[in-house]
Amino acid sequence: MKTLNPSAVTQRTGAAHDGNDYFIPWFGESRALSSVNNTERVLILHYLISEGTRKPVNKWIAYRDIPGAKFYEPKFHARTVRPLVKRFGREPDALPRAGEQLNGKRADAGDYAITLYPFPYVPITYAIWAGDDKMEAGAAILFDQTASGWLNAEDIAVLASAGVYKLCAFAPEKA
Repeated sequence: MKTLNPSAVTQRTGAAHDGNDYFIPWFGESRALSSVNNTERVLILHYLISEGTRKPVNKWIAYRDIPGAKFYEPKFHARTVRPLVKRFGREPDALPRAGEQLNGKRADAGDYAITLYPFPYVPITYAIWAGDDKMEAGAAILFDQTASGWLNAEDIAVLASAGVYKLCAFAPEKA
């Protein structure tokens, strides 16, 4: 990071730099690079050094449509979609409420959906379809098509998984 121009990095990524540390918007809060855990640090560093497209284009794609993602798709499903369905499948209206606590914006997908911004230019939409006694719940996680310009497929999967676990942490207790 010392070889990068902090001004160029902050302009391109939406991060801030105080002369010593980078501060990055992370799921609705500002996080200092020096204060995050190792997994978050790797994701943030990859984001900061990437050459991504600055603004999302609001064209949504599935994980499998991200270059290099097909190999990792079963793990992605297990780490993201299954936990999302498990927590919100019977209580889908809790998804947007949890997401709003992470500064998410309600989205038009599924029965309920929320778009989170783990990084300023990498939106992720989490959608849920309600389940009942006759039909299983379902979920989808969608990415702006510019996401792969910022991160590789594995990083995107880890980032989406972090979002699921944050949503679950902010969800109200099940009734």
